[in-house]
Amino acid sequence: MLNSLGLSYNDVSVKVTSDVYNALPNKPYCSDSKTYAIIRSKYYAQDKPYIQVNNPNLKRYLIVDIDEQDAYSTLLDSRLPQPTYISINRVNGHLQCAWKLRDAVSTSYNSRVAPMRFLAAIDAAYNYRLGGDASFGDCLAKNPLHDRWHNEYYDTEYTLHELADYVDLREKDASNVAANDDVSGLGRNNTVFDVARKQAYKMVRKAVSKPQFQSWKADILACCESLNKQFSKPMQHNEVKNIARSIARYTFKMWALFVHSMDNFRAIQAVRGAIGGKLGSNKALSGAKGGAKSKRSGSVKKDGLLSKVLAMKSQHYNHRAIAEDLNISASTVSLWLKGARS
Repeated sequence: MLNSLGLSYNDVSVKVTSDVYNALPNKPYCSDSKTYAIIRSKYYAQDKPYIQVNNPNLKRYLIVDIDEQDAYSTLLDSRLPQPTYISINRVNGHLQCAWKLRDAVSTSYNSRVAPMRFLAAIDAAYNYRLGGDASFGDCLAKNPLHDRWHNEYYDTEYTLHELADYVDLREKDASNVAANDDVSGLGRNNTVFDVARKQAYKMVRKAVSKPQFQSWKADILACCESLNKQFSKPMQHNEVKNIARSIARYTFKMWALFVHSMDNFRAIQAVRGAIGGKLGSNKALSGAKGGAKSKRSGSVKKDGLLSKVLAMKSQHYNHRAIAEDLNISASTVSLWLKGARS
């Protein structure tokens, strides 16, 4: 039987399984059961019935776990697009279905926030439509390469906007963990990541000196675990560890830059305060001389931070990340970089 592309089902199976294998992390979590996980090379891990399909910092597949006996009928009745693969438990009928993303979404610490939130919203909507397991976080999924499951393969892939067209995306406040108590999958991941990274900034600013990395990582992990406990169905410990490790590595690497940017910020604030005090003391005199107006120039801030902006841009950080790290607006970053190129 041929599909619309002229490929036989066997050809499709080979293509999909090859794509899945190539997208696996080099050393994924894998297991013979859901009660524990080990880390092995993907060549070894492909023979395990449970495996980490997505890279911790790169989401290639949107996976939904349906824990009900008639899960296949639920999927067929959902009016959602055709999954890329479906893995069905031969004993109880429970299944996991996955949609391949045409463009993988980066979830590392310095990635753009908007695509992560968009994907998290789609994930929540798909889980809502299918009655998906809210405790599933795809760290350890059914292995679509393993014959313990009845696997079906379809040569499909989608953009985020194409996936979003099939559902009604419900806005959620990612800054309030308690408000997202029923959030599932990528939503929990995104919430903990988003809140913990901002708390990490504050921790850097309050630190007297740079700690040892292991101590810093432990502090970030404790922060992430505290946030995770606020969910009615917390993520698995390995998922929380991945988030904490990503945040800890980035902030530790950029520690000097964070501290320097805060010193610059304080210096700028001091200059502004001095200017404001001087203007206040001369307010009556300025009014008497025809209402002379002060001009608050951004030259002090630009002179202090432009070199950092250029350095971070050369390291391929996006404008949003640069702006957030240096406490300036993204539009200011764009303006300065445009002026530097001219």
